[in-house]
Amino acid sequence: MSLEYNNHLLVISIDALNSHDFDYIKQLPTLGSFIKDGSYIRNLFSIYPSLTYPCHTSITTGTYPNKHGIISNKKCQPKRYLNEEWYWYEKYIKVPTIFDYAMKKGYSCGTVLWPVMAGAKITYNVPEIWPVKLENFIKTFINNSTTNLLPQILKYGIHFTPPLQPSLDNFTGDLTNYIITNKKPNLLFVHFTELDYIRHKLGLYAKEGKEVLSRMDKRVARIIDSTKKAGIYNETSFIILGDHGTNDYDYYICINSIFKKANLINTDKNNKITSWKAFCNSCGGSAQIFLRNKQDKSTLNKVYNILNNIYMDSNSCIKNMYTANEANKKFCLDGNFSFVVEAKDEYVFGNYICDELVVPRTKFPKHVADHGYEPCHRNMRTMLLAKGMNINNSYLSKAYLVDIAPTLAKLLNISMQDVDGKCLNKIINVN
Repeated sequence: MSLEYNNHLLVISIDALNSHDFDYIKQLPTLGSFIKDGSYIRNLFSIYPSLTYPCHTSITTGTYPNKHGIISNKKCQPKRYLNEEWYWYEKYIKVPTIFDYAMKKGYSCGTVLWPVMAGAKITYNVPEIWPVKLENFIKTFINNSTTNLLPQILKYGIHFTPPLQPSLDNFTGDLTNYIITNKKPNLLFVHFTELDYIRHKLGLYAKEGKEVLSRMDKRVARIIDSTKKAGIYNETSFIILGDHGTNDYDYYICINSIFKKANLINTDKNNKITSWKAFCNSCGGSAQIFLRNKQDKSTLNKVYNILNNIYMDSNSCIKNMYTANEANKKFCLDGNFSFVVEAKDEYVFGNYICDELVVPRTKFPKHVADHGYEPCHRNMRTMLLAKGMNINNSYLSKAYLVDIAPTLAKLLNISMQDVDGKCLNKIINVN
């Protein structure tokens, strides 16, 4: 067993990396070397809902949403239901992150487009955040990033060109390489999103997904090369992982349409919500049902009957239905909602208010695939690859997102308190 702990730890998240990608990845020169020379977890199970922001918060805290408090990507805001704010800010996290522990220990910490980190008091921070209104993206980055990276944000951000990707991931890679080479942080978390972008747009099995993975292979190679240029390669552990999978769908479930017909939602002539008693907030493959007044038993019963009637229908689009207590007990998911519903395979939930409960996705032609389903869903599993200092040559058939933080903490000789995950001792080589 090694007696030396890490001086440098680099965590790279490839959003929507799927366990199904394993056979392709092992053929790639850089990512494949992790499988050959390092450790890997073939099936890394996500959390519920399997969405980017709750998942990434579980990665950094080692806890489930009922502890860390990030229960979705977006807040429940019925009066702006098609343009809700996201959980961008670190202040929303209810438990300490690995960054909190690392900063107290004197480590330098950085993030590049890592979710739920806006406003975090770390050494180098360029969080994932974008303007709700038509503002300049670079201005938004500047207003929410540490000032010590502003020249580089301007330098690399100027190369943004339509469409959003691959420009955004190119920016992420350029900024990451700069930080490694010039700042040499002890702990650096980086989030790449092109794969998620492509799979939402074109589907899980689109050939363009493999093209993105090939680009990611080159990006990771450049990042590793940056650690060599910085003279820290031999002191660095490299962790590459995903957050959730993706599933193709054909239909939207629009429960808010039924709530409107039941006078639980009122709208104006432009379909803007003017008042509400119940609201279905989409989490993709699942949804959370909120009551304006949770103590209103009459509305609670009415909502339960509506949901149960849909669920019990022989042609139901809903696979499972849970009370808030049941969701907490089964998935460690707790919040201010009253019910959670899970879609069947060909469906996702939408916040839309239209004439029918179920509409073809072509009615709102934005995406063809999504996530947010239960973590046991066959297409929601992701994976982890690791190599470098204190990484064994080993594998695990399965693990959980909440296991990541305590494993990383052990590499840094940090003790995290009250976590839900466990250290994956088989893949690391420290006491």
